[in-house]
Amino acid sequence: MRVVTASSQTQGWRDNDFSWTVEGELVFFTPFDCARGFVDDDCGCRRSMAGLVSHRGTTTMKVVERRDLDAETYFALIADALESQGYVTEDLLSNRNVNEWVHDLTDELIYLAASFPVGTVLERRGDMLSTRHTAKDT
Repeated sequence: MRVVTASSQTQGWRDNDFSWTVEGELVFFTPFDCARGFVDDDCGCRRSMAGLVSHRGTTTMKVVERRDLDAETYFALIADALESQGYVTEDLLSNRNVNEWVHDLTDELIYLAASFPVGTVLERRGDMLSTRHTAKDT
């Protein structure tokens, strides 16, 4: 299945790029963005995604094919990341509404990754993901 991972490819394309994740780690949208305001402010939470393992952010992501993942495994990895990052507890994850929300997040990430060719480098700009570079551009 296609997923979105951390990538250093095209880092520096924007002056405010950053990448503190591990290259190739799965990334996701954190449940909350700060209320600081705009995409290009000093915070960066509205232009980045977070690593599931490193808990760090990156402004560049890449679509890759991961044959070792299926939707349920992906869901479990995202749920584990949300718990380890302090967004939810094990008890909260057993709540039907919270569990459904995590499934929705997983489905959204699967849909987004499937919308782009493998090798596409993406950036987040608020609520949008856009292409920085595709495999055909190389």
